[in-house]
Amino acid sequence: MRSASAAFALAWRAGPAVVAAYVTVSVVAGLLPTAAALLVSSLLDRLTAPGGGPLTPVALLLVAVTLGTSLTTPAAEFLRSESTRALRVRVQDEMLSGVNRLPGMRHFEDPAFQDRLRLAQQAAGNAPDLLVGSVVSGLQAAVLLAGFLVTVFVINPVLGAVTLLLAVPALRTQLAAGRRRAEVLRDTMGNSRREMFYGSLLSDTDTLKEIRLFNLQRYFTDRAAAELRTVVRAERGTDLRSLRERVPDLLLGAAVFAAGLLWAVRAAGRGELTVGDLSVFVTATAGIQRGVAQLAATAATAYQAALTFTFFRTLRDVPPDLVLAPEPRPVPDLAGRIELRDVWFRYTPESPWILRGVDLSLVAGEVTALVGVNGTGKSTLVKLLCRLYDPTRGRILWDGTDLRDVDPADLRERLAAVFQDYGRYDLTAGENIGIGRVADIGREDLVAGAAEAAGVHPRLSRLGQGYATLLSRIFASAGSAGAAVGELLSGGEWQRVAVARAFMRRDADLMILDEPSSGLDAAAEQEIHDSLRTLRAGATVLVISHRLSTVRDADRIVVLGDGRITESGTHDELMARDGTYARLFRLQSAGYAPAGAITGVEVAAGPPSAVTPVPSGGDAPGGAGTPRGTDDGAGAVVDSRQPPAAAGATTP
Repeated sequence: MRSASAAFALAWRAGPAVVAAYVTVSVVAGLLPTAAALLVSSLLDRLTAPGGGPLTPVALLLVAVTLGTSLTTPAAEFLRSESTRALRVRVQDEMLSGVNRLPGMRHFEDPAFQDRLRLAQQAAGNAPDLLVGSVVSGLQAAVLLAGFLVTVFVINPVLGAVTLLLAVPALRTQLAAGRRRAEVLRDTMGNSRREMFYGSLLSDTDTLKEIRLFNLQRYFTDRAAAELRTVVRAERGTDLRSLRERVPDLLLGAAVFAAGLLWAVRAAGRGELTVGDLSVFVTATAGIQRGVAQLAATAATAYQAALTFTFFRTLRDVPPDLVLAPEPRPVPDLAGRIELRDVWFRYTPESPWILRGVDLSLVAGEVTALVGVNGTGKSTLVKLLCRLYDPTRGRILWDGTDLRDVDPADLRERLAAVFQDYGRYDLTAGENIGIGRVADIGREDLVAGAAEAAGVHPRLSRLGQGYATLLSRIFASAGSAGAAVGELLSGGEWQRVAVARAFMRRDADLMILDEPSSGLDAAAEQEIHDSLRTLRAGATVLVISHRLSTVRDADRIVVLGDGRITESGTHDELMARDGTYARLFRLQSAGYAPAGAITGVEVAAGPPSAVTPVPSGGDAPGGAGTPRGTDDGAGAVVDSRQPPAAAGATTP
């Protein structure tokens, strides 16, 4: 009942006049069959009884009722469709609002939440409409059933009572079937998601090259088919069980109808019933059977929809993945520093520690470079600075204000970022840059200026429609039918677009550059870094890069290893210290120097990943029960699955 009430409230907010009209027309449609049966009975009695009365008024009323029946059906269909359209818009708004109100990333990196989200999306697509439609159809069926029951009770109370009692097991059977269908939907959602995923790989432009190259079409087709067969088996099983349970109810109903018909015919033969009484009794008895079946079917549909609609409703009840301050403090202009104080972090209580007691200061106006081998927590640290997650332990201060005390949206307005796994949106070239600051997305001068600074303006200008060109091969350009498909950019050009997107926020207090040039050639990389130097002049910048030559001019270079800061200083200071940074720098330099030009490089001292890091992926949430070691920068793998020590300790 709560789901039905919530769905009706949703439909009422979407279009109250349409819902009211839909209910009214449906109730009238439920009354008309009983009225028609009574008018036919009266007409037959007047025809067969001497002096039965005038026929024309009854005939005209019957014509009017028949016309009303003919008109209410298309009217109800139109109002149902109109309610569906209004409801669809409203549900989409509430669905997306429910997703957008979650300020962090924790829920979205949880497979269980992704299952719930998919269930909610599926429920949002049809459950509210099914609930409203089923309730209204059930109301219509109830009105129809009530009218015919009254008629049968007048003629034969015993038969009316028996017919009414037969509705109880039918309703119970249908409700049980609806519950089982909803349970199957819930239990097989993981299979459905995997089936959709495998199917999407076969047409995804990001994977299509490898699919064709490695001849993976049949492999993923078979996997998608296996998941779908699992879903189909579960659905078939519950439908067969429902069919077996419905057969006895249907046979019993047919037997009652046959008994009632036999009694009515014999009663009419004895003169106890008129021809009109016999007609209305037969019509009413058959109508009751139809009404019970319709009511049971709509009740089952409504019950199933109510159970699935619960997934939509509970999405709104998912607690935020960040604890939001009841009265957020304003985010001041950054004048001093951003401080990480004894920051520990892991993605779940069962997963290994990614950050282990990090103390770091980002001084306003300075460039800080963060380096280290893969899996040491660099990208995770970026997520914490953007407050996509909160530290498991410790604090991050913005000029002394704890980030937990500010609104995440206000904080992010003061940040600009080029992420390692930047987004490639199927939007126009101008939109792909302008979304860096949506308020200025229509400012062509700012968008072109950001593109110019990122060195991608000449390429975008040469596109078929310039900045209005859709960067997609999935959608055609909006406009007339047959419009040309979009165009594609190379990986390096996309990276420049991502940098231009960050340049839309050149006034940001903190700029985060996570591998901003990993996909560029040497000349383009130099050009981008020249632009970045201009852009970040006087700004507070955090640069993350595996190419140590790009960070040597930073005010401070910080080495992260095993989730801890192991070294800190300028390039010259760290080279003089001859630690992890110096070793990695010499390793990279050795690849560009003539043979024998660089001495003292111990290539075997570090793992291969230290020499040729993979530029994508970042730090992923650790799975429960999966030990994960991290490289300490010297080739040893350290177990990072250790609990933190008491407050103030530096090692767990």
